[in-house]
Amino acid sequence: MISQKELIREISKLPVPLQRELIEKVSKNLNAFIEDGSPEENKFQRELTKEERIALAKSLSGTFKPENGYMPMTKEEDREIYYGHIMEKYR
Repeated sequence: MISQKELIREISKLPVPLQRELIEKVSKNLNAFIEDGSPEENKFQRELTKEERIALAKSLSGTFKPENGYMPMTKEEDREIYYGHIMEKYR
């Protein structure tokens, strides 16, 4: 999981229009939670429902683009590396 400092550092590297878009999306999500109840209630103390988590993930989807077309490893690639390591270790 990325730390808050790392997140801020990475966001500050983005072009200004993307930073503004990100701020708008986060603010929109934050306002939606605040508007659901009185301002005195701390809405962030409760756990989000499954639907709320899905909606949040979808609203932020595509906000961060991987650098240089980086693609995460597939399960097969991950297993291949792991099994190769185990085979070497117990030879």
